[in-house]
Amino acid sequence: MKQKIFLFSLLLLAVTACNKKEPAENVKPKAVPEAKSQGIIAYVEIDSLATAYTYCIDGQKELQAKQQSYRSQLDAKANSLQNAVASFQKKMQKGTFSSQSEAENEQKKIQRQQQQLQQFQEKIEGEMASAAEQYQKVLRDSLASFIKDFNKDGRYSMILSKSGDNILYADKSLDITKAVIDGLNKRYNKKK
Repeated sequence: MKQKIFLFSLLLLAVTACNKKEPAENVKPKAVPEAKSQGIIAYVEIDSLATAYTYCIDGQKELQAKQQSYRSQLDAKANSLQNAVASFQKKMQKGTFSSQSEAENEQKKIQRQQQQLQQFQEKIEGEMASAAEQYQKVLRDSLASFIKDFNKDGRYSMILSKSGDNILYADKSLDITKAVIDGLNKRYNKKK
């Protein structure tokens, strides 16, 4: 029995000796690449882009003009429907319809006009959403393309977008908003 305990102890010692690992500080994860240098992080104030980037200013004006045009068209159609309803009610009160079928036809005409107004409203809402989406896509693409060129030399490891209070603290020396806006405007104005 002593011999079995002795053999078991030897086996246990051998297993623990084989399972020795390097200290944790010497182990490097293989999936994480080593940094080339100390990374510099910068940020761009997105709210400032909306007020200082010419594309944003032009795009917002264009969207507002389109929205105003649609609103005018919608208001004109709504006024026309409202007038038709008022006219129908007056005729009903005065009894000027020559027959019940004439009144029903007039009522159907108003219902079709109302449906057309609803369809027009849905159409312009879709067109406005599409125009806003297209504007945002071009803005994102423009910004991403410019940032890629802006950081060609690799001086920044990361460039963040700051909007509102999504970054709790950032040293103002990391703010590259003005340089980005100036570069974006220069590039945009060349395209005009």
